[in-house]
Amino acid sequence: MSSLDLDDESGPQERTMVVDARQLKRPAAPIAPGKPWKPYSFPRLEKVSLNESRLTSRVKWLTPKAEAAEALCTRLKGLFDTQVGFSLEGVRAVGPGELRRHLAEPTFLSFLVPGPHRGRAVLEIELPLAHMAVDTLLGGAGEAVGVRPLTDIEEGVASFVILEALKALVPGMDPSQPKLRLEGVARGLDEAVSRLSEDGPVLVVQLRARLGSQEGMVRLFVPSGVLDVLEPAQAAEQRRAALQADIQANLRRLSSVRTWLRAEIAQAEISSRDLAGLRVKDVVLVDAFSARPDRGEDGTARLLLGLARKGCLAADVFLEDGQYRARITGLVPGDQSFPRRVPSEADESAAEALGDTGDEEFTNPEMRNPLAESGALDDRMDSGDLLGDIPLQISVELARVPVTADQVVALRVGQVVELRRAPGEPVDLSVNGKVIARGELVEVEGQLGVRVLSLAG
Repeated sequence: MSSLDLDDESGPQERTMVVDARQLKRPAAPIAPGKPWKPYSFPRLEKVSLNESRLTSRVKWLTPKAEAAEALCTRLKGLFDTQVGFSLEGVRAVGPGELRRHLAEPTFLSFLVPGPHRGRAVLEIELPLAHMAVDTLLGGAGEAVGVRPLTDIEEGVASFVILEALKALVPGMDPSQPKLRLEGVARGLDEAVSRLSEDGPVLVVQLRARLGSQEGMVRLFVPSGVLDVLEPAQAAEQRRAALQADIQANLRRLSSVRTWLRAEIAQAEISSRDLAGLRVKDVVLVDAFSARPDRGEDGTARLLLGLARKGCLAADVFLEDGQYRARITGLVPGDQSFPRRVPSEADESAAEALGDTGDEEFTNPEMRNPLAESGALDDRMDSGDLLGDIPLQISVELARVPVTADQVVALRVGQVVELRRAPGEPVDLSVNGKVIARGELVEVEGQLGVRVLSLAG
């Protein structure tokens, strides 16, 4: 484990403890052959989602550089004429519904804005520390005066201290990073929570501040939307470069990994109930096709890999020597690959009634699903009715081609991919990349669709 200290004399210091795994004690007796392993559960582990883990990893570039931290401590030391220091206590991500548990009341809260962005970060200073700072600047002895809220004059003095701190941090920040500016003071906890809840999960950076003999907590609440704006362009480039380096280093191992490159020409929405009742000769109606292989016509397609969460490849589909081919024309980012259905108020109400917490995957397998407990739906509708309302995206695939991971890395704009499919041949219907049926393109009363010829499995 490591900790970061920011003080006015020694600057940032990182202390790391290294443990030699060879010195760890081994079991006294080996496990008997054939005896099954018994999994060990950790019932008291805190529930941390994958999204929260990714969010907290971004604090590396949010931490001020050494020269910026030194300039901050020097400026505050000159302002208060006493020793000043900061130490990082912890970083965690919380959901909008958990914010009240992490904000004290009463406390001192101010809004920080990254340039013209509409989002807000919130800086919290514990009242005893805020009172001591204000009293010192107003000529007092720097004594804490309890937990009463700051007066208007005292809030103005505290805002001045924040402005001086932001000014001291600017020279050591990345030039491409938007500068934080002070917007004002929050009038109560409700206003701060409502502003923070606008941009999804919130990253909480907790610092312990030392001002002379007084210690207190300073917390910075940064919504994920504000984090996206604050992240320097160079940090995103560094992440991409690190990913490319990992790919190149493991390319030989990746060459044995195989997947499907799927050429999608249409998409439709179907309920899970309709999917379960799908039979041969049924027709799945589709709004439009980007290519018409039943007529032997050219068109366009999207080339997908896996679940296509990061995006897909746009391609022109054309006939050559009686076989379809796809020429890559560009990359479509993940947020533009597929139109997502926006949940209605009814959907959100139903999700709240069922205790829906989103589609996150959690790292602690011991956390129980409240809906999995016996009788959780006894006083509601039958669970089969609920499953029947889940919408699924069904894709119409012109073809799918087996590719290796190193072939995927080598894909380029302008490259031609052999689809190995002739005009008039059946197309595949898939859900989440898994083929569920094969069919042919038809027109039913002027509307296009796919008639099922065979079902998978």
